[in-house]
Amino acid sequence: MIKQQWIKGLGFKGFGLAAIVLSVLGLTGCQQTAGQAVDQTTEKTMDTAAHKDNYRQFNVLAVNDLYNVEGIDARKSGGMSRLRTLRKQLNTPHEQVLLLHAGDFLFPSSMSSQYQGEQMIDLMNGLNGPDKQFDERFFVVFGNHEFDKKAMKYADMLAQRIEESNFYWLGSNVHLDQKAQRDSEAFRKSLINNAITEINGIKVGIYGLTTDIAIPEYASIDADYVGISKRNIADLKARGAEVVIAVTHLRIHKDEQLLKSLGDEGPDVIFGGHEHARQHVCVGKRCVLKADADLRSATIASITVSPVGEVSISHRYNVIDESTIAVDPELEQRTNYWINRYQSEYCQKHDQGEGCLLEVLGKADVTLVAEELQIRKYETNLGSYVADQMIRAFDNIELPGGRKVQIGLVNAGSLRLNQNIPAGTELNEWYLNGIFQYPVDLRLLEISGKTLKQVVTRSVEDWTGNGWFLQVSGMAFRHDAKTQQISHLSLVDSEGNITPVKDDDKILASVNNYMADPSIADQDGYTMLNLESQVFYADKLIALKQAVVNDIKAKWAVGEGIAPKLAGRICSSARPFTYCLLDKK
Repeated sequence: MIKQQWIKGLGFKGFGLAAIVLSVLGLTGCQQTAGQAVDQTTEKTMDTAAHKDNYRQFNVLAVNDLYNVEGIDARKSGGMSRLRTLRKQLNTPHEQVLLLHAGDFLFPSSMSSQYQGEQMIDLMNGLNGPDKQFDERFFVVFGNHEFDKKAMKYADMLAQRIEESNFYWLGSNVHLDQKAQRDSEAFRKSLINNAITEINGIKVGIYGLTTDIAIPEYASIDADYVGISKRNIADLKARGAEVVIAVTHLRIHKDEQLLKSLGDEGPDVIFGGHEHARQHVCVGKRCVLKADADLRSATIASITVSPVGEVSISHRYNVIDESTIAVDPELEQRTNYWINRYQSEYCQKHDQGEGCLLEVLGKADVTLVAEELQIRKYETNLGSYVADQMIRAFDNIELPGGRKVQIGLVNAGSLRLNQNIPAGTELNEWYLNGIFQYPVDLRLLEISGKTLKQVVTRSVEDWTGNGWFLQVSGMAFRHDAKTQQISHLSLVDSEGNITPVKDDDKILASVNNYMADPSIADQDGYTMLNLESQVFYADKLIALKQAVVNDIKAKWAVGEGIAPKLAGRICSSARPFTYCLLDKK
């Protein structure tokens, strides 16, 4: 039974069943120091009957930042159908596990570019079973990517996705314009401010917080996270909540600040998203828990209430891949429906023949490293290759004064594949769409050496695997991972000559539109860049995806695959034995 408070005015093949493997991080209490790693692996059942003397317990399954319904790594990891299997395994004859999603699912993905997230809602509805009854044990929070379609004309699209949802959307700090609402029972049921649900005799209060980094024309987002939390927690406790859970899509330092600010008056636990790598931070006994993106892992937590009302929490991260979790047959069948439909309709839409997504464009002669835990922290060969194309795309374009583009800069968050492409793989449109899930157009900016230093400093800020980490070409620098400082920033020309950057240098940079244009969200923090220094080169901007495709096809036409090496441009102290071209100076 859910008691809800409405927001006023808110407006390829399956695998045999395998036992759950408690991988990488074992079951552990949350009373840990911030960032402390947990490496023991423990098999421990979560049967409520194991708790005696009136201790009560319930279990939570939490995921975040889930973009690809079919999974990743050639469908060997993640996937909605494996999440369905894991949920069924965690359910007991007495109680269903509480399922939480901490935001980012409608966008971006190749399918969502065509179906506006319809496929995601359909498969999320299927997590409760093939009958798709309303899921009283499933709560999601808005992520910033739920608002990728920012213009007012997309307001009704979002309203439709909410209306189609057979689960709850927590909008505690989100206010939707009337155009983003629907006057229907289904819409009003799905979109709530907060809720109390009773599990195993425990009244559990739940509310949500969404980051304000991407605000569309049809919504406002209240960034007073502490104030919103105070009001929701007070309301939930007044209605009898014994445990309070916050589901958030915030940077982890914001989650941590929230726990520090609220102290004993804060939520008992935060299940978070936004970062894409599993991590946890604790303030006293209260913790923020986040799993890996795209269902590489899920957080499983056991929450216990003592006879005197004390709340304790233990958690583990469960790896989700073919060796640990089988696909659910019914949901896998539905997933295949969407894959087949997408392939057919995409080719029709682009006036290409059947199977165009799988048509061979070229080949990867080496493994292309695109997995987010790498490309958002270090230079990778794929990142360097893409940045190289940002310069090479201008080889045959005459620029004012006969100038040449010197450097290429792209934030790793614009390269969305989140999986490596093995050596020997035939490259096709499906892979390229996965890398470039957003349009990535190229701007030419003349920037000073001083500004470039600011840009590179931003790249390594809060170095934990962020989307603003840069992949670069035509330059090099050293990165001290402990101090998060950069040094030895230098230009590297096509002959390999290395020249230290001076503050008054004038540098012609090829930069992706997202970083360069202040009208696009928050520029990933690259606010030192703007279009005032833009150098115009054509009536139409070059699309980076097309530049990459052109290079792949040109090599394939002469029987060659692409084989980018690690260029040694970003010399990280965290990888001291990796090649660094600055070492040859």
